[in-house]
Amino acid sequence: MANCKIIPLLKPLFMMFLFLASGTTGDMHCGLCGKTTVPYPLSTGPNCGDQAYKINCNPNTSTLYFISKVGVPYAITSVNPKAQRMVIKPPNVSPNTCFSEDYSTEGFHIDDSTPFNITSSNTILLMNCTDDLLHLQVPINCSTNCLCHKYIDNTPSAAACKKQALCCSLRTGGSQNAYMIPVHANGCMAYQSFVNLDPGLPFAKWPRPGLELMWAAPLEPLCKTNLDCRDLPCSKCLPDPINGGLKRCLCKKGRYWDFASGYCQKCRNGTGCKFHKNQTPVIGSTTGVILLVALAGFIVYRQRKYTKHVARRALIKEREDIINANTSGRSAKVFSGKEIRKATIDFTKELMIGSGGFGEVFKGTLEDGTEIAVKRPKPGNTKGHAQVLNEVQILCQVNHRNLVKLLGCCVELDEPLLVYEYVRNGTLFEHLHRKRGPLGWLKRLCIAHQTADGLAYLHSSAEPPIYHRDVKTSNILLDEKLDVKVSDFGLSRLVELAERDCTHIQTSAQGTLGYLDPEYYLNLQLTDRSDVYSFGVVLLELLTSEKAIDFNREEENVNLVVYMKRVFEGGKLMAVIDPSLRGGATEVELETMKAVGDLAMACLDERRQNRPSMKEVADEIDCIISIITCEPSKTYSLRFILSVHLALFFCPKLSVHLGFQDKKYSIFLNITPNDYLLYLCIHYFIIYV
Repeated sequence: MANCKIIPLLKPLFMMFLFLASGTTGDMHCGLCGKTTVPYPLSTGPNCGDQAYKINCNPNTSTLYFISKVGVPYAITSVNPKAQRMVIKPPNVSPNTCFSEDYSTEGFHIDDSTPFNITSSNTILLMNCTDDLLHLQVPINCSTNCLCHKYIDNTPSAAACKKQALCCSLRTGGSQNAYMIPVHANGCMAYQSFVNLDPGLPFAKWPRPGLELMWAAPLEPLCKTNLDCRDLPCSKCLPDPINGGLKRCLCKKGRYWDFASGYCQKCRNGTGCKFHKNQTPVIGSTTGVILLVALAGFIVYRQRKYTKHVARRALIKEREDIINANTSGRSAKVFSGKEIRKATIDFTKELMIGSGGFGEVFKGTLEDGTEIAVKRPKPGNTKGHAQVLNEVQILCQVNHRNLVKLLGCCVELDEPLLVYEYVRNGTLFEHLHRKRGPLGWLKRLCIAHQTADGLAYLHSSAEPPIYHRDVKTSNILLDEKLDVKVSDFGLSRLVELAERDCTHIQTSAQGTLGYLDPEYYLNLQLTDRSDVYSFGVVLLELLTSEKAIDFNREEENVNLVVYMKRVFEGGKLMAVIDPSLRGGATEVELETMKAVGDLAMACLDERRQNRPSMKEVADEIDCIISIITCEPSKTYSLRFILSVHLALFFCPKLSVHLGFQDKKYSIFLNITPNDYLLYLCIHYFIIYV
C-alpha cells in the first residue's frame, strides 16, 4: 500500500523537470484550431499551452490529433478540460483481413513519459486473436457470449473477423501504467473501443467507437523572472514549495491555481485560500515522535528486506526444480547473475542484437573469451519466464549440428536468462531481405536441407519427440560458413510417452502470423505436420525472397501462402522467383526451383495427413541438391540420378518435378511423346543394364 501512495507523487515531480527543460512558458492558451477550441493545458505549438501536453492541429478541417508514441495520429472527437479527459477515434478494422489499421505499428501506444494514459471507462473489443495474450495483465472475457461477437455480427466492416476462432472483451485503463493496446501476431490483430458502454444495450443503441484518455493535472508554469509570468495575471515568480530548486508562477494571496482554465482564480468566501500559495506550512514535532517514526520505518524496512530475500530464494529454487524436472538429457550449466551482467556490460543497449514479443537478446563475452548470446524475457512477463524455462528443458534433450547449442542459464536475477552459443552471421530473414549478404540458389537449398534435417531430428530422433511450433526465417541462424542453427524453442512442445500413439496433441495455438498451420490454429490440434506447414512457408521465402506477411503487397496478397497458391494455380511460378536467382540460372537450376515450389505446396496442403513428414522433406531436398551438384543422394541410387541427368541432356524440354506417390519418391515429366520415349530408353538402360 505504501507504494500506491508514493506513485501518484512521481508524475508531478517528473513534470517539474519536464517544464524546466522547456524553459519559459509561452501564451497560456492556444486559441482555436480552425473552429475548434484548444483548451488549456493542451498545446498545438511551441509558444502556447503546456509543452508536456502536445497535440496536433489541422486548421483546414478543424481537427485535433493525439500523437502516439510511434508518431501515429488519432483524431480527437471530444475534449473535457474540467474532467481532464479526451476521446479519440480508434483505428478502422480492415474489412478483408480483420487487422487494425495500426497493426503495422503494433497497436496504440502512449509515451509513458507524457502525462496521458487510458481511462477505465473503455470497453476494449479484441478480435482475430490467438490465446497467447502475453501482453494483457487484466481479466478478459473470451467466451462465446462476450460483446465482441455482438459487434462483429452487426458490423459489415468487421465481416472478415467472423472467420477467426477467438475474440475477447475487457475493461482496461485507469492505472498509472495503462499506456497501450498492443496488437501483434502472438495476441490479437484487431481491436475496437467504446466509452461507457452499457453491455445490456442492443447494438443499435451502442455509442460510436471511441477511446477515452485522461491527463494529469498540470502544475503552475515554470519561470526564471517575473517577466516570464506576464501571461499568467495575478502571479509572481517564486520558489516552488515542493522543489525549492525551481521557480514557478505562483498565484498571489487571495487567488488559487485553477489547472483546468490555466488561470489564477479568486478565492470564494476565503475558502481554499487560507495559506498563500508560496507558503510552506511548518509542522512542529518532538524529538520523541521523530525517533518513534524512524524506528518504525527501520523495522518495516528490515521486515520487507527479509521477506523479499525469502521470496527470491523460493523463486530461484522453483526455477531450478522446473529446469531439472523430467530431464533425461544433459544438465544445464547455471551461470551467476554477476557473470552475465559482466559479460553483457549490465545489458547495455549497444550489445542488444535482437528483440521481439518474448523479450531481448544480448551479445556477451565470458571471462575466458567465449562469445555468448543471452536471451532475457521482458520484465513482468510471466509467460515469457515460463517459455525460457521450457526452452532449457527442450535444449537439454537435444544434440544436433543444426540446432543452436545451449550453454546454460541464469535463474537468480529478476528474469530467468538463457545463455547460447553466439551465431555471428545473423538470421536467414536478414539475408533474404537484403540486410546481409545475398544467397545463391545452391546455398539456399543447403540451408533448407539443414533446417529440415534439424527439424526431422526433433520429430523422429529426439527422445522424447519435440514439436518446434515457431519455424520461421528469423529463427534460422547462420554461422560464418552459412550453416544453419535452428533457434528459439520457447514455444516448443515435448511429446510425452502417453501422447505418442495419439494422432495429435490438444494445446493452445501459438506461433507467428503467416507461418501458423490452419488446422492447428482452428482446431488447436498439434502434430509434427504443423512444423512441416511452417517450413513450407520458409521454402516459399527461399524461392521468392518475399516476407510471409507483407502489407506493402496488394491487399489480397498480404499473406504469402495465399498469394503463392494463386500463382501456382496460374502456372506463373517463374515470374515471382527472386530475380537474383532467375537471372543466369541454368536449365537444371530452373527445374529444381520448380521442384522446390512443388515441395512447398505439398508442405502447405490444408489437410495435414496429405503433407510429407519432415524426414521425407529433408530427403527430397537432398535429392534436388544432388541433381545440381551431380552427386548421388543418400536416398536415390547413382543410376537413378544419372538417368535424370542424361534425360535432361538429351531432352532439354523436360520439366522435372520430384514429388510423393504412395510414400515413395517418383519423377514426373512434362514432355512431348517422342522425348518421353527417348527418356524411357535412357532411364531403363541405366536402371536395368
